[in-house]
Amino acid sequence: MEGKDAITTESTLLLNLTTVATRDTDGFLRGFPGKNSPYTVTQAILIALVLGSIIVGTVIGNILVCVAVFLVRKLRRPCNYLLVSLAVSDLCVALLVMPMALLYEISGNWSFGAIMCDLWVSFDVLSCTASILNLCMISVDRFCAITKPLKYGVKRTPRRMIVYVSLVWLGAACISLPPLLIMGNEHTYSESGPSHCVVCQNFFYQIYATLGSFYIPLLVMIQVYYKIFCAARRIVLEERRAQSHLEAHCYLDIEPTVQQHQPAAVNRQLNTDVQTSHGSPPTKQHRSSSASTT
Repeated sequence: MEGKDAITTESTLLLNLTTVATRDTDGFLRGFPGKNSPYTVTQAILIALVLGSIIVGTVIGNILVCVAVFLVRKLRRPCNYLLVSLAVSDLCVALLVMPMALLYEISGNWSFGAIMCDLWVSFDVLSCTASILNLCMISVDRFCAITKPLKYGVKRTPRRMIVYVSLVWLGAACISLPPLLIMGNEHTYSESGPSHCVVCQNFFYQIYATLGSFYIPLLVMIQVYYKIFCAARRIVLEERRAQSHLEAHCYLDIEPTVQQHQPAAVNRQLNTDVQTSHGSPPTKQHRSSSASTT
């Protein structure tokens, strides 16, 4: 009798838990993605799956890059310091920026407050600017390595590369910190409508940030990679010219040696063919050769 009561009690408890979970799930689905969202439930789920996969892939890929450089001794070189810095900046974007951006995009409402808005926007600008500046610095490093391989190879020390990485993050901080410390970002709060979080819209700051974090690095990379292309093409042409010159000299050096080691009969036949091609009769050559023999 007591066993039946225990089974009945456990069944009732399990049924109650299932009912509560079902009710909460239904309430979540009815409230998802939110009244201010521009997407339907199906669209929001698809967007969450796609962007969530991108976030996970970004995190895993950049962690693997950092682990490979730190664990593999051959990769632990100064030239890869900028690559690790690039991976760290992309990792910051994936961990600190993209999750909140995903929730903000799906819900259509910023629900984290003004302080988190300032921090989120600052981390967004910092990480993205650092990523772009890392790419710019990598292009300059490759250009110096190609155009001045011996001279720059000696100068590419760990201390110098750490200075380059520090300059990259310092430049990114100079662009991302003014809204956080001085100007402030655009955060609007509304009880009836959606709340929003936008980067500082000051005209002069927009010009300053856009030039420093996008247009100037873009122009530098275009010019540097064009010079890299020209330098690589010049190196290839010089190698081809040197190879053809070397082959020509080798042919001229080998040809007299081959003729010296040819038999006398072959030389006489070659002389006969040459004189025949110039119109002189071959019999004279045979007579002169026989006379010289006697």
